[in-house]
Amino acid sequence: MARPLLCLLLQGAAALAPLQGAARVAPLQGATLGQDAALAPPPPAVPAAPAPITVPEARQQLWAALDSERDVAAAVDRLLGVHQCNYETRAFVEFSLAGAWRLRECVSTKPSREPTKLAALSLERDLVVDEVTQHLAFDGDVVNVRHEFAWRRPRNGDAGILKATCQGSLVESSTRLRTWTLECGAVKHSLHPDGKLTSDAADVVDAVARLAPLELFDPSGTRTDLEYVDPELRLVGVAPGSARGANHVHVWSRDEPWGLAS
Repeated sequence: MARPLLCLLLQGAAALAPLQGAARVAPLQGATLGQDAALAPPPPAVPAAPAPITVPEARQQLWAALDSERDVAAAVDRLLGVHQCNYETRAFVEFSLAGAWRLRECVSTKPSREPTKLAALSLERDLVVDEVTQHLAFDGDVVNVRHEFAWRRPRNGDAGILKATCQGSLVESSTRLRTWTLECGAVKHSLHPDGKLTSDAADVVDAVARLAPLELFDPSGTRTDLEYVDPELRLVGVAPGSARGANHVHVWSRDEPWGLAS
């Protein structure tokens, strides 16, 4: 009976040996993992948020966009996003707006104002609007507004100026705080060709109306809020409730300092 008992004891010792070996190895494996964790590189630092853009920087970006004729709408949004309107003094606003301004961009989301569609329409109508200017003169409570459209017809060589004139008023904005709204009245049009006109006058006027921003060709009933102005740059937004051009933003510029442009 002694031999079978001895065999059972030996078999039990053999079975415990792997478990004891595993117990001895486990702490060593744990130590190795801890050492690896201590040697691992730290996680990458989260980049700091960019410094907020300033008004002068946003203004410079808009000038660059206008010169390159790219991303103008985004640059306008940036400038309007950081600029706080504070044009409560009427005398300052009149001084700032008086004179001649050149339209640099009409920011619009309307499909009819897409550059490719306007280019196709220009080719179809054989008419190019080279420049749009706005002239503002303040006379008491009356604002004399004149829009001039420089046009030409490449096929027959006709060219000239179409003028749209009206009287308006400057009132405190009802949709924006601390700024003013220009409200325009009935408009009169006059065509001034360079030399003898060989085209049909009515066709020229209609083509200009379709290619230029309609709220500038016929500003009657249009209300524009002053959004930003400095000696060389002005942004106005067509206010809700206007007869035409709602939500358009006009970007105007001029080369003359305040008060000296004619």
